[in-house]
Amino acid sequence: MTEHPGLPPEAALIRERREQMLPRMSIRKAAARASMSEAAWRHIENGRYVGPADKIALMAREVGVTPGELDALGRGDAARLLRSDVRQRAADEPAMADLDSGATSEALLQMILQGLDEIRRAPALSEEQKKALERSLIRSVMSVFHGQMEHIKTAIEIARQD
Repeated sequence: MTEHPGLPPEAALIRERREQMLPRMSIRKAAARASMSEAAWRHIENGRYVGPADKIALMAREVGVTPGELDALGRGDAARLLRSDVRQRAADEPAMADLDSGATSEALLQMILQGLDEIRRAPALSEEQKKALERSLIRSVMSVFHGQMEHIKTAIEIARQD
């Protein structure tokens, strides 16, 4: 993370993630997606005041900061809210019905939810195309996960033989 003297570390990380997004997300767009005012986002991100847990959790969700990262920065209050939000959204998400959200990390659930949000916001896609991309995203994630589990099982077996 880039050093920003005097800036709360969670604000610095949120700013950094927002600026790294491709295409770069403006404060106006980020605030609108988080259902908060542009002024509130700007004040928190610029360190004018320390954001309350609910605002930090909303901001983190929009730019992909994970609950674990918030915990590491001393914002356990915001991490708890974000963790709860991610778990609830995953449980309520029909496209994720085949995933065991209880056994899946918050970071992975958050990335999947962000992917689904991006697909659904794409104005150039038809509803049919969006549904196909949603299914493809979930299938891809499951395929990679299952492949990694097989790799881990093989490594464990090899280690046992040694």
